[in-house]
Amino acid sequence: MNRLLILFLLCGFDMYAWSKNYKYERIKNVAYKKVDDQILKLDVYVPEGDGPFPSILVVHGGAWRLGSKGQLAIYARSLAKRGYTCFAINYRLAPKFKSPAQTEDCRDAIRWIRTNASKYKANPDLIGAMGYSAGGHLVSMLATTGLTKESDPKGIGTKIIAAVAGGAPTDFRTVRKKSNALSYWFGAERNTEPEAYEADSPNAFVDKGDSPIFFYNGSVDLLVHPDKHPMVGFRGPIALYESLKKVNVDTGLYIGKGAGHIAMMFNKKAQNAGYAFLDKHLKPAKKLRVFWLAGQSNMQGQGVVDLDHPKYYNSGKGILKNVMKHSELADRYNHIVDEKGDWIVRKDVYVRYQTKEELKTGGLSIGYTGYGGKHHIGPEFQLGHSLGDGFEEPVLLIKTAWGGKSLNKDFRPPSAGGESGEFYQKMINEFREGLAKIENEFPYLAELEPVLGGFVWFQGWNDMFDEAARKNYQTNLICLINDIRKEVKQIDLPVVIGELGNGGLDVNENMLSIRMAQKGAAELLGANAVFVSTAQFARKAKDSPNVGHGHHWFGNAESYFLIGDAFGKEILRLNKK
Repeated sequence: MNRLLILFLLCGFDMYAWSKNYKYERIKNVAYKKVDDQILKLDVYVPEGDGPFPSILVVHGGAWRLGSKGQLAIYARSLAKRGYTCFAINYRLAPKFKSPAQTEDCRDAIRWIRTNASKYKANPDLIGAMGYSAGGHLVSMLATTGLTKESDPKGIGTKIIAAVAGGAPTDFRTVRKKSNALSYWFGAERNTEPEAYEADSPNAFVDKGDSPIFFYNGSVDLLVHPDKHPMVGFRGPIALYESLKKVNVDTGLYIGKGAGHIAMMFNKKAQNAGYAFLDKHLKPAKKLRVFWLAGQSNMQGQGVVDLDHPKYYNSGKGILKNVMKHSELADRYNHIVDEKGDWIVRKDVYVRYQTKEELKTGGLSIGYTGYGGKHHIGPEFQLGHSLGDGFEEPVLLIKTAWGGKSLNKDFRPPSAGGESGEFYQKMINEFREGLAKIENEFPYLAELEPVLGGFVWFQGWNDMFDEAARKNYQTNLICLINDIRKEVKQIDLPVVIGELGNGGLDVNENMLSIRMAQKGAAELLGANAVFVSTAQFARKAKDSPNVGHGHHWFGNAESYFLIGDAFGKEILRLNKK
């Protein structure tokens, strides 16, 4: 192999001119560590878009003594194009700085990324690494010796999700005892410093808790043999690959036939396989979690956010803006406003609701109710926050709700017999329309596969006033759920049935009969249906904004918040979250 070409690679040849002009921002020379009078720097590649994006630490090669953060710019650019925030680092170099200085620098880089993730639209919980040659060894060390936040002496954590290691030495315990080939890095021959050779050998630390690693190597690589270097004796990727397989850690290995060290660095098939491996582990499955919310006016949402007229809204008692000010409840509500006190608009949870006057679509926040403006909330508000926190994938809530409608007539399902209800079919049509128009209404979700994760039913008021409706409510509700499951072809679709809890615990026989029917239906529908009690969330009229609206929980925002929270918890439980 041409020694000049090897030196050209190891000294940090920047591939910038070879790359396309990807849509990302490159931020150069950001300091991440000061040690031994040196300031170590990195380049950040930030994709366009809102984020947060999974992150990749990109680690250059150079036999631990040469190279720089620009050497693997081709990897960083490609990964940025794929939607990763990339951090390409410099680290301390031998012979001035001996092992394990380079590994420690990589660990500190992970700590720095985790601490500063939000500045670069990065997800601190989704960090991977990719390196070549010496960099491949270093990312393998991260994968096999990562520390959780709890086990890290610095309280941050160095554990990564997955790594891609090209041309990587993985075990120095087999170096010839009197070979001085690596003394410039370890400080002595292995015969003299065996502990040092072992301490920087990824293969020495394999266990079932290791992070997955994908390896690639040239079959005729003279610098790093796939199996064992014929002269020096250190092991290549095959050793660690086999060890990881034995403990059932996900791993992969691609050997490029006829490829040497430099050629393998540019091998597109290997790179793409590595990128796919990172996608598999660092990017959530490309699914959109869809939840169908249905019912009458209390599913529409009547919780008052900020209206506080003394006459019409009881001076703001029980409105969201005031409820969240109570010090004992601060922790319950601190996720719904930002540092400036503005209402959070989530970028991972979306709502679609067709009201009588308008179609409401967008990121979850206040205002997705039957009223115009942004002055009310319904159960979707905290339910959406709960689901957004519980699922890694984006969430879409499709609301289909109309006030003053009964199950016995308006929502009457086909299998209940008699004439099917107008609003049963309208409910089906609007849900189908919501799925069909995702590409137009939520273009940023268009590439995701919609997966229906649950149906939430919150209704019952109108049926309470009709004897036949009360008598048949349980049967009608079972028929409704069975017909919905048949419609979506999910026989075990998770179902939450919200109690008609208006008025609290002290209510009349008519309301109690509806509650018993709702609970009985859930029990008969089986394990994937649950009845959620809500009566405990009722608040008194004098403590609420709409003192004359008992049928709407007196407009008390705390009631609607807690109802949504209870619904969300049960949906997550049914989805095994």
